[in-house]
Amino acid sequence: MMPPDRLSVLVVDNDDDDLFLICDYLAGIDTFEIKADTEMNYKKGLKAILQNTHDIYLIDYLLGPHTGIELIRECTKAGINKPFILLTGKGDRQIDIEAANVGAYDYLTKSEINSELLERSLRYSVQRYSSFTAITESEKRYREIFNKSNDIIFVLDKDFRLVNFNPMMNSLLRYTPEELSNQPFRIFFKNPDEAENFIEYIKSGDAKKDIEIVLLTKPGDPKIFLASCSHITTPDGIGQYQGILYDYTNIKKSVAEQLLKEKIETTERLVRSLAHEIRNPLTNINLSLHQLEKDVPEENKGLTDIIKRNSSRINDMIGDLMNLSNPINKKEDEINLHHLLRSVLSIAMDRIKLKGVDVSEKYISKPVYITGDFKKLQMALLNIIINAVEAMEEGKGKLFVETVAGENIVSIKVKDNGTGISTEDLSHLFQPFFTGKKNGIGLGLATSHSFIQAHEGTIEVNSNPGDGATFIVKLKTSQLKNTINN
Repeated sequence: MMPPDRLSVLVVDNDDDDLFLICDYLAGIDTFEIKADTEMNYKKGLKAILQNTHDIYLIDYLLGPHTGIELIRECTKAGINKPFILLTGKGDRQIDIEAANVGAYDYLTKSEINSELLERSLRYSVQRYSSFTAITESEKRYREIFNKSNDIIFVLDKDFRLVNFNPMMNSLLRYTPEELSNQPFRIFFKNPDEAENFIEYIKSGDAKKDIEIVLLTKPGDPKIFLASCSHITTPDGIGQYQGILYDYTNIKKSVAEQLLKEKIETTERLVRSLAHEIRNPLTNINLSLHQLEKDVPEENKGLTDIIKRNSSRINDMIGDLMNLSNPINKKEDEINLHHLLRSVLSIAMDRIKLKGVDVSEKYISKPVYITGDFKKLQMALLNIIINAVEAMEEGKGKLFVETVAGENIVSIKVKDNGTGISTEDLSHLFQPFFTGKKNGIGLGLATSHSFIQAHEGTIEVNSNPGDGATFIVKLKTSQLKNTINN
């Protein structure tokens, strides 16, 4: 690194003769042009240095009642990080050490100074300062990238504990820095087996391959990340692992919803065609049965009852299909959410009692209003609650219904202690005709998803086999109505 063509130097020394000699030595340097200024006491020297207009400072050790070390310390404390060179009348190892400790770049004995020695000291100090500045700027840029990154950047020690992480980790996982620091990384995984697979992945050093992982936030919400992690070695030779987590929860959700939407649209076209083809002959069957009933012998009445029940069941199934395929009329009813939920539970109460399910409700203290179609939302929530009731063991079921306020959003949580849902089934849960029930046709939850999505809402499910399931429906609140009630 070449020194500059011109240096601005300030010399602070309270001895006239020493000032003259040092300036004379500076004038004898021909490597670069030097502009030298002088100050003769501590106070004036401090004032001049704090203006930060010079490239380098030559400071005498003895400055009246003060020392050059005190001056350097005060200047560095004030944020002046330019090179300081300490001058002293005689060599002293202790002064040399103190000078280095306060940030002096060099230490020269006046009796040994000449133009050549002073030139070398100035040149080395400037080069060292340039290197320090470059490193500082590089570290600053790295720190800005680290702190302002939209992705999580983290470092694990050899035991896979968090030793460093950027603010985005606090923001996305909703933990404080104290709660994250030195924690085993595996505890944030939703699935313990996935945690072990991730540990094996980073041990393997296959950093080129991103893998998908699911972590839980502090409130318990799952987030999907693309993760990459590689082995690094610190300057001390300690092995660590550095990783990046890209949050693509919303992207994956959007892709899944788009695929589901396309499947539902395909199903809708099929349903409309089937419903028309089935209802016409079904109507003829019912009309014919009505005409034949009076001529059917009493001993065969049971057979006509079977035909009636199954005709009615077919008609109900067609109705469910049509509900799924018919677009929602954009109603703008102001709906009290808690009244809606209580009406749903009232409708489901017969089945709840038959199953011996214990119901708990926890609602927001103030009334919450949403805008939409009461009947459609009632059906959507009823399907979810019935699905939860049927998943629980008779006499042991516990159903928990809760509302949680958000910013312009209200969440409805329906939690059961039933059999739970496998990871494989979760991905198909809202698809038409997918069901895990013996007698189900797989339209209830598909209908719920369709109705909630039509109200610009979302529906999520968190579940593990054997641990029950939690359905979370999020809907926009009615701003006008809620503002009036608040």
